Amino acid sequence: MREFYLIEIAKGILKTKRDDIIVGLGEDDCAVVRVGNKNLVLTTDCLHEKTDFPVGIKPEEIGHLALAVNLSDLAGCGAKPLFFLYTITLTDRIDEEIFRRILKGMKDLADRYGVAIVGGDTDFGDELHISGFAIGEAERFVTQNGARIGDHVCLTGLLGKAQLSLEQLFSGFDRDKIAYPESLFKPEPRIREGMEIAKHANAMTDISDSLAVSLNLIAKKSCVGIEIYEELIPLDHLLSYVDSNDALELFLYAGGDYELVYTSKLCQHIKIGRVVEGKGVWLVKKDGSREKIEFRGYFHSPSQHSEHEKK
Repeated sequence: MREFYLIEIAKGILKTKRDDIIVGLGEDDCAVVRVGNKNLVLTTDCLHEKTDFPVGIKPEEIGHLALAVNLSDLAGCGAKPLFFLYTITLTDRIDEEIFRRILKGMKDLADRYGVAIVGGDTDFGDELHISGFAIGEAERFVTQNGARIGDHVCLTGLLGKAQLSLEQLFSGFDRDKIAYPESLFKPEPRIREGMEIAKHANAMTDISDSLAVSLNLIAKKSCVGIEIYEELIPLDHLLSYVDSNDALELFLYAGGDYELVYTSKLCQHIKIGRVVEGKGVWLVKKDGSREKIEFRGYFHSPSQHSEHEKK
């Protein structure tokens, strides 16, 4: 995946070693810096109209999504979110009412988690684009590199719902007919779950790209192997729409679900596997055979032009 290759380039050029930098560039989804006696957790993410906003998305949902992608990164470290700043590029087609509705969606989600939106920049261009910068704090933060042999591998929720719904949308379904519209248009960052899990987890990250990507990052950075057991993977929520092979593919390789995956001796959620000696991530089939889980998942790619300006 080219994104991670480019991150390595940036890391080689920009990485800075300082005593107050605990987790730096390219080491995790968030940076962690020490300011006074606090661990501040920092993250940024950007969304583009042509690649990130599905057909039929409402302006309020665009604002929600712009904040949610950043809060999900904070949740993956167990941080409590505090502040948010945005940069928004508007097109000539977006009038004042739509702009207000985008900000309203952002503010509603911020209020739910006690986040203060403290600044922003507004510009104009030929495509709607929103970048966000979020700041949180964590007494105990969790990264991707702490998994220990013998840990359970656990999920906060079911996967594959957002990608399934997106594929249904592309195939011609109306938004009120797709399987899981909330997962696609208005995903909920697992802030409270992340803060609770951080009390005992050894490794954790969110699953915005895919479970396969997240697990491979944890395994590589922790220098361990991970086994996922087919018999433990819950697929009933997908089997009403696709066959078992497609359901498993969605669960492992689809992105956009905003759940958390973590390793710990204590599993409070859905247990799907364990951390083992070795390298890589493996699916243990019901017949006992092992199949490598590849490092692949969601790719940003041109999609149908969103119609939010018409709604």
